[in-house]
This record gives sequence, C-alpha cells and structure tokens, in this order.
Amino acid sequence: MFFQPRHVDEALEIRGRMGSDVTPLGGGTDIVVTINKTSMRPKHFLDLTHLPDYTHVVRDNGNWVLSAGATFSQLGKLPMKALAAAAMTVGGAAIRNTGTIAGNLGTASPAGDGCVALMAIDAEVELTHATRGRRTIPIHEYFTGFRRTALLADELITGVRLRTDWRTAWYKIGKRGSINISLVCAAFGMSPEGGVRMAYGCVAPIVMRTRLAEEIIEKDGLTDAAIEAAAQSVMKEVAPIDDHRASANYRRAMCGVLARRLLRELRIKNTG
Repeated sequence: MFFQPRHVDEALEIRGRMGSDVTPLGGGTDIVVTINKTSMRPKHFLDLTHLPDYTHVVRDNGNWVLSAGATFSQLGKLPMKALAAAAMTVGGAAIRNTGTIAGNLGTASPAGDGCVALMAIDAEVELTHATRGRRTIPIHEYFTGFRRTALLADELITGVRLRTDWRTAWYKIGKRGSINISLVCAAFGMSPEGGVRMAYGCVAPIVMRTRLAEEIIEKDGLTDAAIEAAAQSVMKEVAPIDDHRASANYRRAMCGVLARRLLRELRIKNTG
C-alpha cells in the first residue's frame, strides 16, 4: 500500500501504527537502488513529500534547521563549507535535486557524504513519534552499527539542527569527479570555543570521529607538530577494509593525508 499523508500528524500516526512494515519515502534514491540490487521489497510506502515545510532550510538563533526533506541541491547553497561541498559531490544533478538529508541519515551508509559532514559540525538529529513526541540526539550517538541507528521503527526523522558559526573543511577521494562513491572522505570542524571534530567516511562500519586526534589538536592547537601527530593518530584509529574500490592500506594512508590537508586549511581560516 502507498500512503500519501498531507499532515505531519497523519504521517507519524501511520509510522507509529505500522512500524517497520512501512518504509518512509522522500527522494527514494537509496530505496530504488536497494530494490534493484537485492530481493528486499518494502511491504508499504509512506510518501512524505506532500507534508508542509518538508523541504525547509531556515536559520534560527545561530543555527541552521534542516527539515527532513531538504535536498542536497538545497544544502549545496549553504554557507557551511563542509556540508555544502559534501552535498555537491552526491550523485549527479538529478540525484541532488531529489535525494534528502533524512534519506542519507536513514540509510546510514559509512560512505554517506552528508552524514560525514554533519558529524564534523556536531549536528543534532530530531526523531519524532506520534505520541511520545520529539527527541533530539547528537549525531555521534545516532549511528550505532553498520547501517544501524538510534531511529526506532515507529519514529520518523523530522529534522537536523547545526550551528552556523563553525569553521569547516571537506575533501573526498574518489575515482572520478562526479556521480562518485567515496574511497575515503573527511570533514573537519572547529567551533569558536576551540572544539574540534574530525569525521571520516568509508574507513569503518559507521561514519566515525577520530577522537584521539581531536584531543591532540584541542590540546596543542594547529601547529605543524600537532597536525603531524594528529595525522599519525588518525591512521591508527580508523579501521578500513579491502574491497573492489580500494585497499585498506591505501585508505589508511589517505586518512593521514586528509588530516594534514584539512587541518592546514582550518589553520589558514583561523588566521585569515
């Protein structure tokens, strides 16, 4: 059955009542791939695209508030480098015009470019239930395992909140310039208070932070010695695998390269 609610309360009621028997549908870009490549066939669909304000991106008291249906094309226009740059590397134009941030979070792929960028900005994910209401969790607590998250089967992702004042940097290594799945990607962020986030994709079962490397930079700053120490730490913290796209050794080495590159970029921003 194909449900097409016109109000958020109606969508939440359907999700709360049917749980995992109904699959939320926004852009549908990940679901279509899954259907084509596996035997998975959702029992029912919950089309969210007709909900009011589903695609809104607004600024609120020093934060960007992204509705669940905000597309990568929309995010590519934000003045937040890591998120905007990550968004513009997702697929081609047609995918970016359709794919949503909630879809990226719901799929929870370790190669999710949007997820990596959000991790580097300390974003918060809003999850909502029909009767229990809303709960907001830090994104580093949202991912719980390979393609597993804190989202319960009777909840919907309803939004994402992130601060506007972080300095950020992003880089993605892939085999071509567009429609490109990462071999390794990284997003780094620094808060005005000196907090550091160093997030990586494609190097562990989940999108991850390299916390020991973060501690080095928070303690010693962006000196050459601290950057090198952080790069060495990153290469020990990540846990990449060999696959048809790249070897684990290559991915590990590139994590160190990206650490040096992005930390130096943040240092320039800090002094410029």
